[in-house]
Amino acid sequence: MKKSLRFPLLLLYIFFNINVFAQQDKTMYVFGHSLIVHATSSDETTVPHWVYLLAEEAGSSVSVSGQYGFLPQHDNLPPIAQWGFDIVTPAWDSDTQNFSEANFDTILLTAGNFVQGQPSNMLYYGDPDTSPLSATLTILDWIENEAPNAITYIYENWPDMAPFIAGESFPPSVSEFQNYNTYTEGDFHDWWIEYHDFVQAERPTEDVRMIPVGPILSKLLSQSPLNQIPILDLYEDNAPHGRPTLYFLASLITYMAIYEEKAPVSFNIPNTVNALVENNFQNTIDFIWGELLRFNDTSGNSRVFVNSLLSVSNNESNQVVNVRPNPTKGKIVIDAGINAISYELYDLNGRQVKTGNHLANNDLDITNISKGLYLLKIKDGKGKLYNKKIVKE
Repeated sequence: MKKSLRFPLLLLYIFFNINVFAQQDKTMYVFGHSLIVHATSSDETTVPHWVYLLAEEAGSSVSVSGQYGFLPQHDNLPPIAQWGFDIVTPAWDSDTQNFSEANFDTILLTAGNFVQGQPSNMLYYGDPDTSPLSATLTILDWIENEAPNAITYIYENWPDMAPFIAGESFPPSVSEFQNYNTYTEGDFHDWWIEYHDFVQAERPTEDVRMIPVGPILSKLLSQSPLNQIPILDLYEDNAPHGRPTLYFLASLITYMAIYEEKAPVSFNIPNTVNALVENNFQNTIDFIWGELLRFNDTSGNSRVFVNSLLSVSNNESNQVVNVRPNPTKGKIVIDAGINAISYELYDLNGRQVKTGNHLANNDLDITNISKGLYLLKIKDGKGKLYNKKIVKE
């Protein structure tokens, strides 16, 4: 998809009516492998299954088709729809339709999780003609002709676990799993960022996004409370293929990236997913959302989201409100021209961190909140609402 003009705003994208979802209907094709669709006796080890259910709960829909392989196989085009699911509607029948007839609006593609030993613009070992980058560009060029309105997402998976385990056995020890997660969030993640940068440099007019699934998973599973999930509830081998809990978490990340909204907290998580996820569902959603919001390039543009504008309600004013000092280390003073009778302060996750009904002298003390970016909503005596981004140092 050609890039549309985007305002160079720092992404905040907070929704104040959190329980209201805009209906979105997606038609998706996946150039994938088993870290997206792991063939077991249950579709619960597939990302499309969970994304479908999350979308359904939010009042939206998704139809999905896709294929197995790595990038050198995927660039042998046209693709062949290989997958079928119990409840997910197929998007395309490659036996009877051309790819263009499916009207795909979403493309997901991923590289192997064992090729990060060298940059993505270098040829595969033993392949004199193809690199991860060149294969990706071949696919992108073909998609541009067949589905010109589709948005392509690079799905950053998680790395091969075997090299981190003594004797390449399974499961890993606590320290081995820590080393694995450190690599996932470090050198592995850096490879994918460079890969995304290479793609954007080669195809600057194409709107190619990236979903950092693996690193967000590692962060979730490295800190309380989800670090208490037994390793065997997450992975079944050192490849590492996952169990339903892992694919559900991967799908939460994928859903929020593609639909550009928080997953519905009302979703009923089945008992095949570890109970710690259900017991901490809202916090997990908020954490993922914050990670996606902060995943920007060096210019401050989102690597994930197509729409990067601050979302406000229709009755909120676009009028500028002055707040000083901003950035601030503590107290701020709101423009004396506004009779502020109430205020609400939200963090990047959309959580309300401070509220009040009276501001003496229009002063607000935020000394005790953490450093970061916040959205201040102010209501004046006439019922008019104002918004201001605040940086707490």
